[in-house]
Amino acid sequence: MKDVTQDLWIRGIPVIPLDVLPVPSFQGLAGIVEGRPVILLGHRHDEPGRLAFVVSHETGHVATGDCTPDQPVVDEDEETSDNSQMELKADQYANRVLIGSDNVHPLDSGSFKDLARRAAELERQTGANASTILFSWARRIDSPDSYQKATRAIRALYRNAGARRQLRQLFDEYVDVNAATETDRALLRCVFGEPERHEATV
Repeated sequence: MKDVTQDLWIRGIPVIPLDVLPVPSFQGLAGIVEGRPVILLGHRHDEPGRLAFVVSHETGHVATGDCTPDQPVVDEDEETSDNSQMELKADQYANRVLIGSDNVHPLDSGSFKDLARRAAELERQTGANASTILFSWARRIDSPDSYQKATRAIRALYRNAGARRQLRQLFDEYVDVNAATETDRALLRCVFGEPERHEATV
C-alpha cells in the first residue's frame, strides 16, 4: 500500500485519509481540485491490502478521466454492488497495478483459513501481496460474505493493520502543515482530527 500511495504523492496526486466526516461516509473519492487530481479516503479501514485496492481503484478513475473539476467520482461502499462499465474499468486498473493482471487469482471458497493459505501460496508464486489478492477476490465475488471472509483471512495472516499509520507518515512527509494559514490548518484538522489525538499512535 505504501509504495502505491507514495508513488502518487511523488507524481503530485495527494492521497488524503479523512477522520472527521459526517454520516453516511464514503469509501473513496477521486476528484480534480484546481487542475490537480486528488484522492480522498472516507472509511477508516486499516488493512493495507484493502486500502491499496481502494487507492488503486480511485487512481483508475483519475487515469481514465472519469472525474472532472465539477464532477468527482464517489464510491460509497465496497459491499454495495455497482457493476457499471466505469467501476469495472477502475477495478481492472487496480488489479493490473496490484497483482499484474486483470484476471483475479481463483481462490477456493472454503473456510477463511483455507483462503489465507491459498493467498499466501499465490503470494509466493506471483509476488503479489496476499491481502491484496484476497480483497481483489472479494471484490470479484462481490457479496457481504466474501468481504467478511477476506477480512478474517487477512487477520489470520496478521496483515490487518498499519495502513492508517503509513498514510499519516506520507501525509506528514509531503504536507507542510506549519506553512499553512490558520484557516487551512483548521481545514486540515478534518484529515486527522486534533493533533493530540495522534501523538500516541503515530
